Amino acid sequence: MAKTKHYKHSNGAMYLMLSPYLLLLFFFGILPALMGLLEIPKPSMANPNGGWDAFKIVVHDFRFGPALKHVLGFMGIFVPLMIFFVIGMALMLDIKHSAWKKWLRMAYIVPASISGAVAVLVWYVILQPTLSPIKGVLRYFHITESSQIWQQQNLVYILAIMAFFAAAGNWILIQYGSLQSISTEVLEAARVDGASIWQTAIRIKLPLISKYIVYMSVLVFAGGLQIFVEPQLLNGGIYTGIADSWSFDQLSYNLAFMQGDFGGASALSILLLIPSLLGALLVIFKTDMFEGAQGHIKKKDVEIVGI
Repeated sequence: MAKTKHYKHSNGAMYLMLSPYLLLLFFFGILPALMGLLEIPKPSMANPNGGWDAFKIVVHDFRFGPALKHVLGFMGIFVPLMIFFVIGMALMLDIKHSAWKKWLRMAYIVPASISGAVAVLVWYVILQPTLSPIKGVLRYFHITESSQIWQQQNLVYILAIMAFFAAAGNWILIQYGSLQSISTEVLEAARVDGASIWQTAIRIKLPLISKYIVYMSVLVFAGGLQIFVEPQLLNGGIYTGIADSWSFDQLSYNLAFMQGDFGGASALSILLLIPSLLGALLVIFKTDMFEGAQGHIKKKDVEIVGI
C-alpha cells in the first residue's frame, strides 16, 4: 500500500513538472498549427474561391523554386559544417584537461550570445573592405569593394557562415557536457588496453554520445530550414532587394503580410512542418534515443580497442 502511494506521489510530481511544458506546447505549438491548417481553405487574394488549392498555388509560385534552391544550398553547407565542426571541437576540448579550458569555453559561448540581428551587422562590417578588421585578407583576394561580396550568388555561403558562428559555440559546449557524462572507468579501460586518443574518440566516445548527436542534428536541420532573420534584415536594412523572398520563411511572411494571402502562408508553413515532423518521428521510432541515458559501443569497436 505504501509503495502504491509513493508511486502515485511520484507520478503526480512528474506531471506537475511536465505541465508548464505541455501548456506551452499546446498554446505555442499545437494550437497555432491547427489555426494555420484551418486558415488554408479560406478565400484569399491568390485563391478567391478558397479550398485546399492553396498548396498547389504556393508550390507553383514563381518564388518557391528559387527559395527551395537557396534553402537546400544553405543547409547543404550549414548542417554538415555544424555537425562535424561541433563534434570535432568538443572532442578536442575533452582530450586534455588544463587551466585554459574555462577560457576556451568562454571563447566558444561569446559568439553564440550574438543574436541573428547583431550577427548581420557584425558580418557586414567584417566583409566591408573599408571597415573590416581583416581588410588585409580581403585585399589579398583582390576584394576592394563591398559589391564584390554582397551579391545574390554569394548569399548561400555568407548566410551559412553567419548562422554557423551564431550557433556553433552553444552546441560545442552542449556536446562537451555530453562527453563529461561518459564513465571514467570506460575511458581508463580503453587507455589501459592500448587504445590511442583517436581510437578512444571514434570508437568509444562517439558511440556513447550518439543520442546527443542525433538530437543536435534534428534541431540544426529544423533551424536551418526556418532561416529568416539574417536574409530578412539583410534585404530590408543593408542591401534592399538582395534577398527578397530568399527563404521559405521570408516567402511565407511576404504572402501573409505583403499580399494578404494568409491561406498560402499557412499552406507553406504546413509544408515546412512536414520534414521537421518526419525527422522527429524518425528519431523517436527508428533510433534508441529515448531508451536509455547513453548510446552503446558496437561489439567490433570493443574488440578493436581490446576492452
